[in-house]
Amino acid sequence: MTVTDPTMVAGPRKAPPLALGTALWRLLRDIVLLAVAMLGVSWVFREILANATSAVNVEESFTTVIADTMIFTLPFALVIVTALRSRSLLKNRRGLIIGITMLVALAVQTISVGQQALTQTGAYGTQTSVQFTTEQADEGVLVTAIEAGGAAEQAGILVGDVITAIRRDVVDKAALDTAILQSDDGAVLRFRLLRDGEEQQIPVTVTSISGVNTTSIYMGYVALFVTAILALAIPFGWIPYVLLISFLMPLFLGYAWLIIATFSQRTEGLLPVDTTGNFGGLTLDNWSFLSGQMGARNQLDIWGVTLNSAMIAVVMTVIVLLVASMAGYALSRMNFPGRRGFLSMTLILHSFPAVTLLIPIFIVLQNIGHIPLIGDLFGFNTIGGVALIMVAFELPLGIWLMKGFFDGISWDMERSAMIDGATRWRTFFEIILPQIRPGLLALGIFSFLGGWNTYLIPATFMVGTRTSNLPVLIRDLTGEMQPVNWNQVAAVGLYQLIPILLLFVFAQEYLLNIYAGGTKGSS
Repeated sequence: MTVTDPTMVAGPRKAPPLALGTALWRLLRDIVLLAVAMLGVSWVFREILANATSAVNVEESFTTVIADTMIFTLPFALVIVTALRSRSLLKNRRGLIIGITMLVALAVQTISVGQQALTQTGAYGTQTSVQFTTEQADEGVLVTAIEAGGAAEQAGILVGDVITAIRRDVVDKAALDTAILQSDDGAVLRFRLLRDGEEQQIPVTVTSISGVNTTSIYMGYVALFVTAILALAIPFGWIPYVLLISFLMPLFLGYAWLIIATFSQRTEGLLPVDTTGNFGGLTLDNWSFLSGQMGARNQLDIWGVTLNSAMIAVVMTVIVLLVASMAGYALSRMNFPGRRGFLSMTLILHSFPAVTLLIPIFIVLQNIGHIPLIGDLFGFNTIGGVALIMVAFELPLGIWLMKGFFDGISWDMERSAMIDGATRWRTFFEIILPQIRPGLLALGIFSFLGGWNTYLIPATFMVGTRTSNLPVLIRDLTGEMQPVNWNQVAAVGLYQLIPILLLFVFAQEYLLNIYAGGTKGSS
């Protein structure tokens, strides 16, 4: 009788839990390293990169935005890392995990508040005010008290005045407080108010005052505690999805605003409001451009402009697919003199930005325009000319992309077809091309997107509404010489987006198989 060692059957044993001291030391090390890293990055952007750009007289705000973002997200990052690492290191000691995470959240916010108090920033910094007290009333915002010698008293505001609007914008108490807080020191707000039944307009100069924003401090504690609870409660398997959704949230909110704005008279954030600021104001007037009406543009040919965009995109897509597929096949399957140099030249051509070639392209199109018949199709101020330029810019990428797909196809199928008597052209069109349908579709989508959304080339080489496309039209709607109806602009933008959405919906199955190989791609 054979005796089997139980340790040989049980499989790999789990690692023993870490000692409490070791786990706490590793947790503290990770927290300190994260804090040092984020503070270091913030310091580099603010003190080195920002000073370097200002030294060469370059005005930019990117470096300071990155530095401020690092400082703002540091408390949340510390709390999240504490929760995740403590769950990993301390395993089933739930009470200790919760206690450490909440303690870190409390300590981080307390340190942050102390730093703001020492530097007189954040909740302890100055804020703009007009130095009066208000409350909401039926007629508007009622002034209930005024600080002696303050900005409101100097402007002539009296207790009992009812503020109804700032200039022509109707306001309630929340909107009034927001407008004051968002104003710069020294800015002038023109209050429209009621006094003894008469309407008056009084300009008030906003001033800065020192104070403690206790609401901001309390909300900071609440935000960190909520973050800690979520980091402790979310299962480990959900964390990548939560992070992905968090990073994509600005994109989702942007699309949500776009859809809401197209069917609203006005928007406050994501809420549709009417002209008086109340919730509602839903309308289809923003889509009146479909019938040729757009504000002052009584005869807007939206369908002609759409046809121009479609023609540019379709012509560009067809030519790029045809030329890039044949060139990619030749570069992948044939060995000819100058092959390596040609591949290098395509990369060099792809590196040129379009703006550096505008003048040479204009000269070329002008010369093409003098050629009989061809000039009417591909000369200056023609849709064919613009499509031809877009093809030239897209072909280098298309050739390299197609060559990569052809390199991934085995020679066996091609040799079998040619042994059976098929010509190289028939082998190319009937055997090889069906194997790279995902690649053709990907390149086709990229080409269509490039032609459908292009702005610089049509705006430069197409003059007049007869040959304009949708991006040029949207830019015209936001011109500096006319009032802008942003909700109508959003409607035109959503209208331009519809074909792209449909394209992705019906083509996503092929796009998901883009890396699957020849056999999978032909299914």
